[in-house]
Amino acid sequence: MGMMNKLREGTKTILMILVFAFIATIVVDWGMGGLKRDTPQGVIASVNGNEIHYEEFSQRYQNELAQYREQSGSDPEGYQLQQIENQVFETLVQQRLLSDVVKKVHLDASDDEILEEIYNNPPQELRQNRVFQDSTGAFDMKSYQAALDNPGAGQFWTAVEDYLRSSLPMRKLDNLIRASAVVTEDDARLEYMKRNLKAKAEYVLFSADQFSASAAAPAENEIKKYYDEHQADYEQAEQRIIDYVLLEFKATKADSEAILSQAADILQEAKSGTDFANLAQIYSQDTGSAKNGGDLGWFGKGQMVKPFEEAALAAAKGDIVGPVESQFGVHIIKVEDKRIENKEPQVLAKHILLKYEISPKTRENLREEAAYLAEAAKESNLATIAKAENLVCKKSQPFLSGGFIPEVGMESRVNNFVFRSKEGTVSDVFQIERGYLVLQVLDILPEHVRTLAEVKEQIVTKLKHDKAMIAAKEKCQAAYSRAASAASLAAVAAENGLAVQTTDSFPMSGYVQNVGKEPAFVGVAFALNPGQVSKPVEGSRGYFLLRLIEKSGFNEQEFASQKENLKIQILNRRQQSMFGQWYAALKEKSKIKDFRKDYL
Repeated sequence: MGMMNKLREGTKTILMILVFAFIATIVVDWGMGGLKRDTPQGVIASVNGNEIHYEEFSQRYQNELAQYREQSGSDPEGYQLQQIENQVFETLVQQRLLSDVVKKVHLDASDDEILEEIYNNPPQELRQNRVFQDSTGAFDMKSYQAALDNPGAGQFWTAVEDYLRSSLPMRKLDNLIRASAVVTEDDARLEYMKRNLKAKAEYVLFSADQFSASAAAPAENEIKKYYDEHQADYEQAEQRIIDYVLLEFKATKADSEAILSQAADILQEAKSGTDFANLAQIYSQDTGSAKNGGDLGWFGKGQMVKPFEEAALAAAKGDIVGPVESQFGVHIIKVEDKRIENKEPQVLAKHILLKYEISPKTRENLREEAAYLAEAAKESNLATIAKAENLVCKKSQPFLSGGFIPEVGMESRVNNFVFRSKEGTVSDVFQIERGYLVLQVLDILPEHVRTLAEVKEQIVTKLKHDKAMIAAKEKCQAAYSRAASAASLAAVAAENGLAVQTTDSFPMSGYVQNVGKEPAFVGVAFALNPGQVSKPVEGSRGYFLLRLIEKSGFNEQEFASQKENLKIQILNRRQQSMFGQWYAALKEKSKIKDFRKDYL
């Protein structure tokens, strides 16, 4: 039976499913409309006075989590959760900001525009719905048209209309912002050159390192003068220091015993004749091998962790052994075959891995302990309570807002809390990837210019490097006057105890092997003619003399075939950059208040 007939026979049911699915999508994508304001659940952010309610954030967050699980087959943890949270938050903020602009410039969507979209340019959400796809997964316009013509589908198309009435103005705004991006043929020509033209050169490097040892140490007045002239370079943003206790998610002895007991049961099942591959697919937590029935292929000494390797090599062909404990967990191993390869024993094996995982009970006990710690610390201080409870309380190194917290990691929720709190503030319990975290803001180091004493060593190193670079330049200039040919390049290199080195073929926009990222080197190389020796070229490590060996020519025919595609690629980049710059400026001048710390 064709898709059209199926649609007609079951239209009411199918379309009702689509209604709910589509409404769920547009709720997540474009906000809760009046619903969230009728039943507020608290405000998680404010964008120019326009509130983002926790209910709306939560719905989208849960949707993103579901998508992650579907795509990866596992739950997100730690940093992944943080990324999803930030992504959802930023998307909602962007929607509010863009919506404000749309209203101000009156970018409405007319009824005719909406009808045109519905009939001739259906939203991507509908194109990707299996109901409107053929057996190959391609969008089937005939099936879609059949749904359009169905008189019982009014509710569904109303949802689509509402979605387009919100999304079309956004699309218009995006097009307006990107419209001023222009790409010329010269732009495409330069892009082609960057991608396709290549050069090869030989060079001598007069490295600053050669002269650093002999470079005179700067005098105190030199150091002071440099510091006075470059104080802006030594501005230190506000930093904070915390005391913290981390109750890590580590399996207890009871948890480990439960895993070992499960492993023993699986081992017995495998030895009783149950297909090992099926057991691996069911129980193994090694995602790489489980889908292949636990198959690890052939391996020899030094290729597996020691306990695993020893057990597998000691077993006979056909043996099932375990439980074998390693840092990865508990293994049950089946030796499929054995051989000698290059006089070394090798094993063909399958395994089932059970990881040491913290049990729900242990996790709950940790949570309760962390909650008690946080509450008690608010009446005293964290370090005192931690000591009384025989817990380790650590003091962090100073850290910056929005950055990495030493030993804790990239945790935006934690960082946000710390920099919004007063000295002495004790946190509630944070759940991070490694465990439950409780912290106290210990010290606030205000923005300041670092003292001369703090940066003196850094300045000395810089001044000595500058002197060494001057010496390298002088040597290179002297050598240049005698290096008019390949032979003379080798000669001046030998005079200075150096060697002529040859590059691999490198593009205009690329990294040069053994030279590094040196734009001046690349630019000069492509400006030379084959056989020509350059003037001294300043690099990050010293000065180069280089001789061009060869470079490819410009292929007009090839460029002509690629030109239009190159223009499209450049245009896309420029449009994205243009929108990014415009949006960054819009966001900068907007009043955005983030209240996530009160909920997350």
